[in-house]
Order: sequence, then structure tokens, then C-alpha cells
Amino acid sequence: MRITIQALNFSLKSSLKKFIAKRIDKYQHYYGKILSTDLYMKLEKSAQKRTTQVEIKVKIPGDTLMVKKESGTFEEAFDAASRAVERLLIRSKEKHLRSFQNGV
Repeated sequence: MRITIQALNFSLKSSLKKFIAKRIDKYQHYYGKILSTDLYMKLEKSAQKRTTQVEIKVKIPGDTLMVKKESGTFEEAFDAASRAVERLLIRSKEKHLRSFQNGV
């Protein structure tokens, strides 16, 4: 599986990179045929508050799963997006298995 991480408007720390890599490696447990994972992280600063956006794209055979989340910190946003991706991977695998069992 190929992993691409892009950080916009900030520099990525090694501790955050390790946290991300550890969590993305778990995706193989949910769906074994992942082609690539693209992660886009963006920091937006305004006068009132600082928001972080995380977008995860997971390419599997025949489909691309995409999730976008916002939060106060990158860890929270990535954690929420990662949970959503895991649910989508489980659904995709179940859908694939159902179609295989039904002969479609």
C-alpha cells in the first residue's frame, strides 16, 4: 500500500507522522486489497480560532473512499476521519463478499 501525506500551511512533526502511519496500517486489517492512501492535512488560522482539516482518500479496486473532517487538533480530526474510513472499508468488504456469494 502506498501512503502519501500532504501538509498545507504547517510542518509535519515526526510524532504526528508516526501516529498517522500506525493508524493507516490498521486499514489492511479491514480491507486487504488497498491500493493507496492519500492524506491531506490543512491548517486554517483566523482571528477567532484555529481549525484543522483532514481529508483521507483510500483507493481500493473499483472504488475510491473519501472522508473529510474538521476539528481543533490534527489528532482529533484524523481520529474521526480514520474511524469513518474504517467503517467504509468494512461496508465495502461486506458488499464485495455479498456480491461474490450471490454470483454477481
